[in-house]
Amino acid sequence: MTDKAPSPAWQELDALYQEVSKDIATVADVLKTADKQMAGGKGDVWVAPKARAWGSDLHGAHTDLSRQAHELLAEVRSRRASHPKEVTQAEADSERRFLAGRMG
Repeated sequence: MTDKAPSPAWQELDALYQEVSKDIATVADVLKTADKQMAGGKGDVWVAPKARAWGSDLHGAHTDLSRQAHELLAEVRSRRASHPKEVTQAEADSERRFLAGRMG
């Protein structure tokens, strides 16, 4: 029976997941305040026809950024879940080489 070793790839995915999880709210909501202030061009910072167009674009950007941030977190979570926490020593060595940029 082959001894198992912690998977360096899983550990890197887990570290990435922890980092993204920690910052997800900040990234997802970075445009939220500006979006609320503009309120589609009917807000309290700028009003006019051009403000409505710009406010609409800002709202779309806020929505897209939030969606993409959560999709990134879901993708990292999925990749981490699909990779074993432990691998053979040979696989761990291979993963370390891959992560270091030395294929093979």
